Amino acid sequence: MIMRLEAEWLREVLPEGFPANTSTLVSGPGGSGKPLIGYIFTSEWLRKGGRVTSVLTSTTLEYLKDTMRLLGTDLKEYYSRVFFIELDPTIEDIEIVEDDHVKANLVKPDVWDKALSLANIYLSNTPSEFGTMIVGAALNLLFFSPTYRKAIHEKIKGLLRADKTRTYFFTVNTDVFRDMIEELERASDNLMFSRMEKPMKLFLRIERVKGALFNKTEVEVPLSKELLEEIRKEAERGKKNLIPAIKRL
Repeated sequence: MIMRLEAEWLREVLPEGFPANTSTLVSGPGGSGKPLIGYIFTSEWLRKGGRVTSVLTSTTLEYLKDTMRLLGTDLKEYYSRVFFIELDPTIEDIEIVEDDHVKANLVKPDVWDKALSLANIYLSNTPSEFGTMIVGAALNLLFFSPTYRKAIHEKIKGLLRADKTRTYFFTVNTDVFRDMIEELERASDNLMFSRMEKPMKLFLRIERVKGALFNKTEVEVPLSKELLEEIRKEAERGKKNLIPAIKRL
């Protein structure tokens, strides 16, 4: 099943649309705006009636809501179709915050299964033609755990390669754990690369897409310099706070 896209610049690179029940990885260096690409596809997915599980690693829930609003999508309008899983490496397992929001120690592979199961229970009450998209940014942060590094890498790789009951849209930073990132790139059905160019211009290039036509020509993502600068600051804040805690696991 292919979902038609609304944004004109996305139609240039995906003229047929975006394939559901596939896995996508957006890869690129730090500060290249990768989470914004995920937010843009999240907006498209929700507007077409899809459900979303948002995996928050290096950003806060409030920041996500604020940024999505700047992109023209108010998540309040999609209540019952969005579930939030917030990374918290200081807890043992899962803590329920609200009906649609949990904190989870996603560094541990088994916690992924529990968190996604809770998301599925919540979202299953809302019918959807396209099903659920699981969106997660900066997942390479989890690899800083010396104990769980190999296991969580295999978990994420397995989701990208094997689970076709849901749609996955993950982003990773290529500055660290390059060999592990390359394995994720090979495991993904769809592969995209982002980069940032001075003065704060974001570009996206699609390397491959499963089951849909695509254009390999790099395109500039039409976002303001101000918005791009804000997400860069938030990403840096998140890394400083999370990495020391993850390294202790």
